[in-house]
Amino acid sequence: MSKQQIGVVGMAVMGRNLALNIESRGYTVSVFNRSREKTEEVIAENPGKKLVPYYTVKEFVESLETPRRILLMVKAGAGTDAAIDSLKPYLEKGDIIIDGGNTFFQDTIRRNRELSAEGFNFIGTGVSGGEEGALKGPSIMPGGQKDAYELVAPRLARIAAVAADGVPCVACVGAVGAG
Repeated sequence: MSKQQIGVVGMAVMGRNLALNIESRGYTVSVFNRSREKTEEVIAENPGKKLVPYYTVKEFVESLETPRRILLMVKAGAGTDAAIDSLKPYLEKGDIIIDGGNTFFQDTIRRNRELSAEGFNFIGTGVSGGEEGALKGPSIMPGGQKDAYELVAPRLARIAAVAADGVPCVACVGAVGAG
């Protein structure tokens, strides 16, 4: 079975809409939510979409091509830490976690330091545009490790809004904690 190109954790409105946006751009997306019901709801409401549900973290992580690109769309704070902690046992060096939540910059700096020490990449990313932007194309403002950003930049550009001049609304906005 082929592997999915990206995974989205968190199927509340923003995560769901970003997963649908990513899928609409030609990607097959692994989706996971800590509550099985939310994942099932997303799949049931979107028949025929290339959204592949997973109900365990292990299966979700193993479903992704490497280096894995995992977009976290969970509540900032303890929820983000819990999601990261659940993923870590199954990650490999070089895998990328993109935190798209509304995270306090000092938490982003801490997470980057901790994950980097274990060989993982971490990108804190602002996502602007609300529910509609998430679905149709948000402004995406990642910050962090340049090498990791370059591995996700083409995919982020495909899902981002496009300005009047035709340029995708995505740019690395600075160092760790800036996104």
